[in-house]
Amino acid sequence: MKLLRRRRPPRGGFTLAEVAVTIAIVGLILVFVLQGINEAKLLAAHTRNQRIARELALGTLAGMESGLFVDDMNDERLEGTYADDGYPDFTFEAVLGERNFRQDTRAGGGFDNWNTDEELDKREQEEEEGTEQPYERVQIKVVFPRIGEDEDKNQLIFEKWIPWKQVHPDEEGSTSDAAAPTGGGTQ
Repeated sequence: MKLLRRRRPPRGGFTLAEVAVTIAIVGLILVFVLQGINEAKLLAAHTRNQRIARELALGTLAGMESGLFVDDMNDERLEGTYADDGYPDFTFEAVLGERNFRQDTRAGGGFDNWNTDEELDKREQEEEEGTEQPYERVQIKVVFPRIGEDEDKNQLIFEKWIPWKQVHPDEEGSTSDAAAPTGGGTQ
């Protein structure tokens, strides 16, 4: 007599190879997700710095337009930081007319122009002897902290045409207007 053996159903489960492949796929997906999150954080920080730089540059241009920096202009250039505004890593440089920004030797960059400062001075003197200019070109470059590996994307350059009299106020008119008392007092 033959003994009937009961067949056991095959066991459910995964083989070692299936588990290893699954772990490898999940690991790759996790690496790509974490890399994407890191890039998103860097992009958000860079965008934040660009926004702050834009607001600071517009504020400086408004200050130049209102005559706030007339006394600080040195050779039609103005340089400074925004440390007083709470952003010590943000710096700016403003130039008037056709002047260019100074070359940044640290980054090996800046932009090149065929005009030298001597040629510009000569051209400006010729223009001053002629007619009075109604507007003055003002450029401002704000340099902010570098985030990531982009070398050239840590600065913004703005340009605005401001009425000549606001950028170069008359010496006599501005001091006498400021010192003169306004009317309306009682006797």
